[in-house]
Amino acid sequence: MFDADRPILKNTQDRLGRAVFAKYLARCILDQNNIASMVIGLYGDSGVGKTSIINLTLEELHAAASNMLEDQKPIILNFSPWSYSGQNQLIYSFFRRLSSEIRRFPYLKNPTQIIHLLELYVSFFTDKPVPKSLRPKGKFLKKLFKPQLTKEDSYAWESGRDLTQVKAELNELLSKEKRKIIIIIDNIARLEDKEVGQIFQIVKSMGDYANTVYLLALEKERVVHALNTVYGEGGDAFLEKVVQLPFEISPISKQDLEAILLDRLKKIIDNATAQAWNKEYWADIYYSTLKYFFENCRDITRYVNTLSFSFSRIKEVVNPVDFFAMTAISVFEPHVFQGIRDNKDLFADLVENVYELDKKKLEEDKLRCEEILKRSKKISYGLLHQLLVYLFPRLRNIYKIDEKFYHSQALARQNKRICCLDLFDVYFRLSISSGYISKAEANALLALTGDTEGFALALLRLNQDDRISKFLDILDGFAIARIPLPHIGNVMNALVDSADLFPEGKGSLLNFDTPMRLHRIFHQLLNRLSSEEQRFDLFQDAIKKANKSLYIIIHEIRLQEREHNQTQSSYLPLEHRAFSPSHLSLLQKAALEKIQYWANIGRLVEHPHLLPILYAWKEWGDVQGCMRYVESIIKEPRGLLAFLGAIFKLPVEETIAKLTKNTTGEKSFKQIENFVSISTLAPYAKTLFESEEFEKLTEREQLAILIFLDLAKVNTKKMMPEI
Repeated sequence: MFDADRPILKNTQDRLGRAVFAKYLARCILDQNNIASMVIGLYGDSGVGKTSIINLTLEELHAAASNMLEDQKPIILNFSPWSYSGQNQLIYSFFRRLSSEIRRFPYLKNPTQIIHLLELYVSFFTDKPVPKSLRPKGKFLKKLFKPQLTKEDSYAWESGRDLTQVKAELNELLSKEKRKIIIIIDNIARLEDKEVGQIFQIVKSMGDYANTVYLLALEKERVVHALNTVYGEGGDAFLEKVVQLPFEISPISKQDLEAILLDRLKKIIDNATAQAWNKEYWADIYYSTLKYFFENCRDITRYVNTLSFSFSRIKEVVNPVDFFAMTAISVFEPHVFQGIRDNKDLFADLVENVYELDKKKLEEDKLRCEEILKRSKKISYGLLHQLLVYLFPRLRNIYKIDEKFYHSQALARQNKRICCLDLFDVYFRLSISSGYISKAEANALLALTGDTEGFALALLRLNQDDRISKFLDILDGFAIARIPLPHIGNVMNALVDSADLFPEGKGSLLNFDTPMRLHRIFHQLLNRLSSEEQRFDLFQDAIKKANKSLYIIIHEIRLQEREHNQTQSSYLPLEHRAFSPSHLSLLQKAALEKIQYWANIGRLVEHPHLLPILYAWKEWGDVQGCMRYVESIIKEPRGLLAFLGAIFKLPVEETIAKLTKNTTGEKSFKQIENFVSISTLAPYAKTLFESEEFEKLTEREQLAILIFLDLAKVNTKKMMPEI
């Protein structure tokens, strides 16, 4: 069962020696023979155990009351104002609760008078009528209300008394009672400033009632700030005037906190196998860094709850010590946790299996790591740094390069360590990637633009973490101007080489897809160059160096063509174009060579944007070469499916989405003749459909074949299903 940050309720649960204080506090309250009122304050920061002390005090008060005479048993109101916070009825709710508690006691000397004088006091204080069910009856009614005013709504001012008179009469009646009224108010610091002021307005107005004791639990600094906000100034002096008997609740000692934490962890550790738990490794991590996360019982509760929730489900596939440490980081340093999660390549490689020690690369990695370490809020930079070095030995390459250290990849995998590349993601199964890129991380990424390879690796890492679109948004904004001119070529090379790997996204009237976003970035980068010759050289160089992308080159050149076409709305005069006509032609030639290279090595057939690439191949000067290529690939099922899938991409998507025969098939069908004759293609499609291999195809592949055979009106031995 999870602990919802609940304080202890009984002295048998006390691990901090607070029960003795609570016992004597309760006895002193009851033993006071002086009928004068008293306001006691329990001062302490959040999580020091104020509510637990109140609960222990209540336990002792009730225990003592069970041995008292009926007319001496105290009336105890345990009021939690937080339950009524934000409802604009805090004061009224307090008095309603107080009236209800008093009515529960049958042995008051003057119960009717006390209750109804209190109701008058409530009416004065809140400007609300006395509830009809609580109005006096008989002769007492005539004493309190004028006969002509005993109507549906009766307010205190209609009784003929003022607030001072009602208060004096009520105080006199309370002084004759043998029992005390003990009012306990907790969670004051959780209230809004205005509500804190209302609580002390109640205490001040009723603080001098006879036989009345207030026990207030509060964070002094927070309450003084609230009172200063409400009253302008003097909050400290006001608090000292109201609270007559303050007690400072000291923070829980580190030794006690440690004992509580380890006791609660023991129940979770028992679920781990003895072989998986490494005592020495735990001692290294816990005593050097982990214990400093815990400042109070609330911290322990948050941590243990999170750990209990997740560990039982994942314990078989993680190293328990690593998981305990990462859970502490996720609870207390969530931004650091996200930084680790989003930088797998920085943390997951082991010492014996990383790149050669290149100083420039190490400096880049250190820059990234420093940005994550500086996110720390709960513990110091030094402690967090030490913890991460324990968890991720790869960081020794960055920070402790001269120290000898043995680390076995095989042993780490056997022990299911987080530093293993193939186990890293397991530790983040309950973490939802936000896609957030902080300003500091963005700066670290921009610092990599001096190195094409380093920046390209960073782009691939962002793409792997599903954050590349966020970074492109940043790059399409303020970041472009911050890229040094000598680095523009590096950025162009990295983007052009990686772009086809990025998610394409969906464009609309209001949003750009990824190719259009990249076009905007390319446009801004190229415009920073002073001459057209520089722009051409830079883009041509990016085309020649690109190995992983092809479509983005085609897409960008197509958009540049529109600036040269007078029929296009994007047409520009020669002096405003990015490239001259001759240079544009050379870029087309460079792209054509790249297309032909991809075709020759067998990569083109696998490209998801095969159709626009084929059109570019034809239109930029090699019609016969393009058609020969298509005729060659359709002879094999792989090429046939790739070609038909590209031709009928939209009709297939419509069919799947609408579950009805598509309406765009005929338009797509007509495009086939641009590359190969229907009569040449049909036998291959028919053979594949009639073979046993057809049933093994994906739904999209089957639909592409069926749509073609249907539109081509091919007769088949095998019955074709309706589409």
